[in-house]
Amino acid sequence: MLAAVCAWWVMLAFGRTSRMAEIIGVDETEIRALGARDLVNAVALALPGDARPAIAARAAFDLSDAARHGRGNPRVLALTAGFAAFGALGLLARRR
Repeated sequence: MLAAVCAWWVMLAFGRTSRMAEIIGVDETEIRALGARDLVNAVALALPGDARPAIAARAAFDLSDAARHGRGNPRVLALTAGFAAFGALGLLARRR
């Protein structure tokens, strides 16, 4: 599920770069960098084997995005913090 959400964001980052930059409040170069980072993470999440490191990275990425891009933008804060929580739950579920 996390891989699919990452893939969705990657499609938005590269397909609607200017719109995503406007929503988040950064330039298009940063959106493409976030998209590239998340593409690598989506591939890592989709690969067979232990996904815990990729899930932990995903949650850390989302927390850092919430801290950096969520200030002054409640929608971005809610989305990034929500995805971080979703990733943390996925990490906890993998431990059982």
